Amino acid sequence: MMPSGKDQLGTLSYPESAEQAAEYLRLALALIGRVGLAPNPVNFTLCYEYVAGRRADLHGALERALASEASLSPEVAVELYRQYIWDEDRRVVDAMRNELRRLIAETMTGVGEAHTRASQSVQVLEHTTDQLACDPPPDQLSGIVAEVVAETKLMARNGLELKQMLDDTRNEVDALRRDLERTRLEATSDALTGLLNRRAFEQALNEAKSGADEHTTTFCLLYVDIDNFKQINDTYGHLIGDKVIRSVAALLSANVKGKDAVARIGGEEFAVLLRETEAENAVRVGEILRRTVESTRLKRADTGELIGQITVSVGVTDYRRSETVDEVMQRADNALYQSKEGGRNRVSAV
Repeated sequence: MMPSGKDQLGTLSYPESAEQAAEYLRLALALIGRVGLAPNPVNFTLCYEYVAGRRADLHGALERALASEASLSPEVAVELYRQYIWDEDRRVVDAMRNELRRLIAETMTGVGEAHTRASQSVQVLEHTTDQLACDPPPDQLSGIVAEVVAETKLMARNGLELKQMLDDTRNEVDALRRDLERTRLEATSDALTGLLNRRAFEQALNEAKSGADEHTTTFCLLYVDIDNFKQINDTYGHLIGDKVIRSVAALLSANVKGKDAVARIGGEEFAVLLRETEAENAVRVGEILRRTVESTRLKRADTGELIGQITVSVGVTDYRRSETVDEVMQRADNALYQSKEGGRNRVSAV
């Protein structure tokens, strides 16, 4: 059977003690400062894995990158992260592929052995048939019958063993299928909300761009940010903050069409992809989303106390022929900034 998820992702597990982890933390932050990177999660994970020294491939690649330049560009850091850390799910898939190959090989071996045993039984039965054709005397019939009975039992037992082996193989393949589906969901889903994560959303954006270019259509991108979220956390605590994030995520999902996509791309920031939608309609959708969140009242489960009014700011833009996905995302971010600067709880389009 497959190893557990923790075993599969062993290169991303952290077995060190709290004291050792604290030392790696200090070294990682020092490295981030030395090479001129921003202390964001991607750069921190990259530097932490480097100073921990568990991965020779990453260590060598980062050493080579630093050998040419004293500093490390954000683009190079992201590429190293993608190649040596982010692609861990690919290693899981490779492990599953190897496990499936093993199952196939074992099944073929088992089927081959069963075929050999069946051929031997056929030869035995053909021999007894030849004996019967010679009209054997009565005193030899009992021996022939015993031989036929024994061979029939052997064939039945071999058939049961083959059936059991095939059942076991089917069960293992089913388990692999479930593991693969779980891995796929974990690789594309945000753990808190169940929405797409940033990686999966960017893939969806690229697919939307390819479709728009091929069919001369367009799509729109909305950025949605919960207003004054830090104040919510400070007033009610992080558990309530998480509840607010999940509630807004559910409201966004419930108010878009099935072919559209919703993702959580930051702490309290979401993105909505509206396929085959013009800018004017996207603004209307943004207003619907804004009003829906504004009119929703959340209560604390423990006290029943109403949480202060939740609002969102929305930035809207549309895809324009031949531009890159990054340009669309930047323009949506600019539109969101306009809504924030304009007083929040509003929709802006650029």
